Amino acid sequence: MNELKRIENELIDKAVKGDTKAFDKLIRKYDRQIMNLLLNILKNEDDASDAYQNTFIKVYNSLGQFNRESSFYTWVYRIAVNTAYSFYSKRPDHAEFDEEIHSSKETQDFQIAGELELTDEEKREMVKKEIEKLSLQQKTVVYMKSFEGMKFKEIAEAMSLNEGTVKKYFFRAVENIKNNIEI
Repeated sequence: MNELKRIENELIDKAVKGDTKAFDKLIRKYDRQIMNLLLNILKNEDDASDAYQNTFIKVYNSLGQFNRESSFYTWVYRIAVNTAYSFYSKRPDHAEFDEEIHSSKETQDFQIAGELELTDEEKREMVKKEIEKLSLQQKTVVYMKSFEGMKFKEIAEAMSLNEGTVKKYFFRAVENIKNNIEI
């Protein structure tokens, strides 16, 4: 077991016993990534903030059930995705989320896992519009793979899907985007 994993396990053990400082240290490593995920699924800061709070309440309350077969990060991500889907399904408008992350001015290339490489703002906007048309599951997979850099196996664990389904969602999403825009 590497040193980081050992430290993480110690923090989990302490948090399970009620040590809130250990829990804070544990979640601090992932809080920004989880918030970005929730913002990109829910597209609403208030909902994302509520889902964020609910995610970490669920993590805290379920910490004793974490079996450590998957990584802690993947387990937290799965809880966040499920929480976001729950919030999303309760919204009356089912507003689609927006892929504005990582489109900062410093980044000249917008890449979907090496499949599409775009260099101008107009093409980036075209891709964003096509991403909006994807199913919620496809959008989530594209976000996790392309923007979070997660592996298919990690995404599968986080979404409670098998790896083949995750790959299918991703490659169909990329294919749909490529077919619907002129590059």
